Amino acid sequence: MKFHREALSVVWASSLVTTLPSVIVPAQAWIPHAQRVSRPIARGVLSVSSGTSRAYSWLTATVLADDNVSSSSNADGRSGTTQPALGHEIAQGTIVSAFPGGLTAVHIDDSWTSTDEADAVPSSVEAVSVATPKVSKPVTVTAAGDLLGMHVGFPNGSVGVVVAHRPPVVFVYNDDDLASKDGPVKVFDSRATVTLSEQAKVVDVFGRYAVKGEESISNDQKLEKGAKERVMFAPIPQVKDIALINTPMLTGITMVDALAPIGRGQNMLVIGHDVHDMRGLATDFLQTQLRDNAGVQCVYAAIQDPKDVQQRLQRAGLDDQVHVVIPTLRAKGKDPASKAAEAVAMAGTACAIAESYALDQGKHAVVVIDTIDLHKTLWDATTRVLVDVFGVDAVVEGDRNGAASSEMRAFYSSLIQRAGQYNQRRGGGSVTLVLLTSIPPANADETTVFEETEFASSNDKVKTRIQMLVSKKIPLTVANLQKIGIPIPSASEGQRRLVLQHVDDLISMSDGQIWFDERLQAAGQSPPMDPQRSVTRIGIGADTPSRADAPALRRIVERLRLDLSQAASMDGADVTSKASQSQIRKQQALLLAMYQPAGAGGRRLSESCTAVLAASEGYLDQAVDHGALAGTQQGRDVVQALLEHVNAVSPATMREIDSSLDINTETRRDLTDAIASHF
Repeated sequence: MKFHREALSVVWASSLVTTLPSVIVPAQAWIPHAQRVSRPIARGVLSVSSGTSRAYSWLTATVLADDNVSSSSNADGRSGTTQPALGHEIAQGTIVSAFPGGLTAVHIDDSWTSTDEADAVPSSVEAVSVATPKVSKPVTVTAAGDLLGMHVGFPNGSVGVVVAHRPPVVFVYNDDDLASKDGPVKVFDSRATVTLSEQAKVVDVFGRYAVKGEESISNDQKLEKGAKERVMFAPIPQVKDIALINTPMLTGITMVDALAPIGRGQNMLVIGHDVHDMRGLATDFLQTQLRDNAGVQCVYAAIQDPKDVQQRLQRAGLDDQVHVVIPTLRAKGKDPASKAAEAVAMAGTACAIAESYALDQGKHAVVVIDTIDLHKTLWDATTRVLVDVFGVDAVVEGDRNGAASSEMRAFYSSLIQRAGQYNQRRGGGSVTLVLLTSIPPANADETTVFEETEFASSNDKVKTRIQMLVSKKIPLTVANLQKIGIPIPSASEGQRRLVLQHVDDLISMSDGQIWFDERLQAAGQSPPMDPQRSVTRIGIGADTPSRADAPALRRIVERLRLDLSQAASMDGADVTSKASQSQIRKQQALLLAMYQPAGAGGRRLSESCTAVLAASEGYLDQAVDHGALAGTQQGRDVVQALLEHVNAVSPATMREIDSSLDINTETRRDLTDAIASHF
């Protein structure tokens, strides 16, 4: 059980955005519903759910390609058009700000109320059912997030969905720049939902999919018979719904599985400056899961670069197996805040897809959010609106300074904590969540020369030292400044510090992080994972059997982190002693064993065990001494030949490790003998 979940409040939100290419249309996909009833949404699919009781009663409807209004149901699988059943009006307000591309800020009138029994936000992750809504007594909505995911109707008939709620303002995304800015805006008790479709694996946040080879949208979309809906912005799993995390979700990346393993039902941050490395890890992870675990379902929210994501999936042979949520084709002209609002909805859609597999079918699902960065963009935009409308005192000091307020933590936690291993009462399925987040690289160009004026905001001591350097005609380069301890004055460094502070906040909400370091990447390490900053917190400090790693690898790598740390501490030190040279050689052997280029495909557990055991027992030392280092072709050939040999001479042992995820004394001896027979 995750030690931090009990303390989290059940408040929600979701995340992220980007640009769009033409995409492919294979078999099954998910259709997220929730938009307008005017012409723009007629190109897609609309389904709304109106729930107004704790028993989760819902009213559903669909809107398809025609502007004409006629009743329809998804019960028999027929397509049609309907006026959306938006349910009861629970609040009313006026527009206070609008961003190009569809994000609108609406100030809710304090005199309007919601319903007590509706709770605005469902209190648990129950499946959506179809029933007649109930009416209950009114109570004022004041808590942040209460209206998240609700439908909002504009005076011209267009309908949007609330992507952020910071009382008394809701932030609505509707992908419609033509939404009327005059007249009252109404909030309804119906929520955006996601429905499984057999027609497309690749959809935008509204369920529209692009035709292969064309940048066009398909209008011919039909709902399936018996298709289940799930709320796009669902609450996080409650303690009563989840079980212990005690099964690994192997990535196939030896270093990750050994040092920062991902458990089934866990959330994991992947942090780095190179999104391509992180995206390669995500692709390898999905490929490993689909290869080794029958029935695992994979979802990818391709927010930042959908074209690159789809090409990677296609090269890996996964394009017809992974559900991909992409930005809408109307990306041009969108304000960054509107792109971020769409990204929030995309992340919610991806999680809803996975939750339907986990809760409706008892399956295990993996969700990749690429990336979570635009959550911050949207949050900052909402803060600016609040300050513009109500003054600086309308937001807490933490938000003004870019820090994490409790309200902001709830906003992020509502996405991060949607991961979970559900107990048998809830079907035994799971949602594993991998969230990519990027950080700016440190100043790599040490030849950059700064001007004296760039230190104008520094303290007097720094200014005096700068004047001294200038008077001696010493250039103000990064290298020279660092030698005498003067901080880099660039705006990029200040921005980097703010981002790192934000990343620390995200880390405090997560179950673990994988940190890719640019220095290690420059040194040729792949993956460039920092073993000191990468960790999983599942099972740490708990008196439960909860574990995220595979027992087989755990028994082999017991000293791995310590060995790497000790060798790293010798960097730049005197390594002439025999003991120091031995430690450095062992580090190089371990890095050779764990070297895997991003996107090259994952190893089986038995292969990871073989490579690390060979390095730990000294079998790779001679190869290292002869120049077969990590990243060299010679080094890759050595490890590849070893794995091929062991697979050939001990197939039964390798299969036993892969099937049991464990290694006993006998199998370890057999594995060691097979390794020794190769050298």
